[in-house]
Amino acid sequence: MMFHHKQGSFTAWILRLRKIIRWPLMTFREAETCSQHSFEVAVISHQIALIGKLKFNRGYDPSKVAVVALYHEASESGGVGDLPSPLKYHNPEFTAQIKKIERDVEHSMVYQGLPSYLHDDMANIVIQSNVDKDIKSIVKAADDLAAYHYSLSELNCGNKEFIDACTLLKKRVAQHCENWPEVNEFFLSQFSACTQTLDQLSRPD
Repeated sequence: MMFHHKQGSFTAWILRLRKIIRWPLMTFREAETCSQHSFEVAVISHQIALIGKLKFNRGYDPSKVAVVALYHEASESGGVGDLPSPLKYHNPEFTAQIKKIERDVEHSMVYQGLPSYLHDDMANIVIQSNVDKDIKSIVKAADDLAAYHYSLSELNCGNKEFIDACTLLKKRVAQHCENWPEVNEFFLSQFSACTQTLDQLSRPD
């Protein structure tokens, strides 16, 4: 284990997500914390899941999807931090090692940081390898949508540092839209408004 998470410390570690700044090594106009990012992923994933349930007859629970999204960065607060993507995905062997560390930290946070009667329920939410694959896919789509939204906001303010990030994330979002009709529906019906100015949002249709 990378860390020993003492009994009762789980929530304390999660609350430290606000201390972790995303996009390390990048120059940004407005800093984004992992706490902010997790909130946005939860909101987006809940909307996608609700669309999936009501329009496409999916069997997952939108509320559970949102909760999984809130905790999807748990290992970053528990000791891993936010590693730059070029480093994290430098080669398959290194990526596998990082993923193992993340699983170990998630396991420690749940099984050491929480009382035993919470273990089963929280393990299926926090430990990413335990999460239902459809829920995990929706959260991943929301994760990329939130990152794309942030990257666009930086790029639209003239920050060229995010040109490559926007290009990559645009491709990822397009793939999610192709794989999941509820993601596509969210993107077509709601995402464009997320890039508008306050004045544009305030005008009647």
